[in-house]
Parts: sequence; C-alpha cells; structure tokens
Amino acid sequence: MKKWQRVALATAVAVATAGGVTIASSAANADENTAWHHGHTGSVAANKRVVLAFMQDVLDNHRGDHAARYLTPSMSWHGGTVGTVAGRDSVAGLMTTVVTSIPDLHAEVKDIFGEGNEVVVRLVVSGTQKGPLLGVPASGRPVRWDAIDLYHLQNGRISEEWAGEDFVAFLNDTGTYQAPWIS
Repeated sequence: MKKWQRVALATAVAVATAGGVTIASSAANADENTAWHHGHTGSVAANKRVVLAFMQDVLDNHRGDHAARYLTPSMSWHGGTVGTVAGRDSVAGLMTTVVTSIPDLHAEVKDIFGEGNEVVVRLVVSGTQKGPLLGVPASGRPVRWDAIDLYHLQNGRISEEWAGEDFVAFLNDTGTYQAPWIS
C-alpha cells in the first residue's frame, strides 16, 4: 500500500467512525419505525441510535477499545481507493489507531438519515494529528475534513461501512501533500 493510500485509509476511518451527537437534520425519513431494504426489516430510528452511539463512544470519547461492541464479526470497512479492512478485530484496531493518532478527534454530525438497515451520516471531522497515522508521521497540526459515510446494520450491529472522506484535505492539513488547486 502506498503512503498516500495509508494516509487516506486512516483519514477515512477517523471520519467514517467519528461523530458527535449534534444533528442538524434528520428529516429524510418519513417512516422512522420499520422499513424494508435488502430483504431485511429493521427500525430506522434504532439503527441511527446504534451508529450515533458508535461514533460518540469510539471516536468522540476516544475509546477505540469499545469498537468491537458495535460491529458484527464479519464487519468490513470500505475505503474506496484506499481498500477494505475486513473483520471486527481489524476494524476495531484501525479505530484505536485513529483515536490514538488524533486524540482530540471530534466529528460533528451535520445530517443523518436512513432507510431499512442503512444509515447515512454527513459530518465534519476535526482534531490534531499527534501520532503517526498509516505512514504519515505526527504533524502536530490541526486537521479538518468532510465525510459522507454509509453504514449497513444487521441485528443491531454495524456489518459494513462505506467511507467517503475528503482525503486531500487531511493530506493538505498534515503538510503531506498540497493539491495544485489549493492555495
């Protein structure tokens, strides 16, 4: 894995799993009780609560050691071009690395909505990179990026996450890479 891919993976995990409980909008669900999706029935409201609890406990409270409590054994984290992290223990380890590297990490939830067993969260992540993160040495710099993450739940636990993170912002803030369009 290339250095920029490791950085992007760490950033995605930080954002994908980060989050506070400040919710700007959750009006996207007409039916908060039960909906059908991918052949499963589930409470949208309950699924949102699981995702928000995961984000608050693991990321905002910096408890990477609690991540496994929210994940299915076969959990997969999908980071697009950065790749996939498979298995509850591997994903929990990645979360621990993220909150250790950015010990003041905070993710402000801007929007959250769901349908059936899927929950989508739009958030802004911020903190200070004080430790090495997937090949990017500790910069001591503040970082901030936007993210949109989709969670799939099974039986009240997160089974998959698709992380859509602004990795260029993270790389720029750490001084690792500056895109030509950023001045």
